[in-house]
Amino acid sequence: MEIAFEPYKKVSFKSYLMYESSEAFTNVIARAIPAGAPVQAKLFWANGVLFRFFNFNPSEIEAKERISGHVIFDHVEFAPMPEYKNQLQVAERPLVAMYVLNVSNHVIFDPFTEWIRDNLIKKKSSK
Repeated sequence: MEIAFEPYKKVSFKSYLMYESSEAFTNVIARAIPAGAPVQAKLFWANGVLFRFFNFNPSEIEAKERISGHVIFDHVEFAPMPEYKNQLQVAERPLVAMYVLNVSNHVIFDPFTEWIRDNLIKKKSSK
């Protein structure tokens, strides 16, 4: 039996929205949830970046890109969050819990968030 790990060669995304803080990010998510509804949202964290991503609908073209080693996200939302926290509460919406998964060692998300931190967050804060 042969086993092979073939990492992706390229990750790209078509649009993004950067929030100034993790609080601003989670407040926007919470406002989209109907009042009084208990909700558990999942977010991701690595390299000081809180984020979530949206994929394209599955298609033959998208599948061919993945097979060739290219991951394409449709949209990415993120905010700086220097320290990892496994759960974030939204003050105005106590029934909304935001769970945060630490993906620091993930083969895609670690370099992806490092690039976001260095090219989008730091660039914005240096202006």
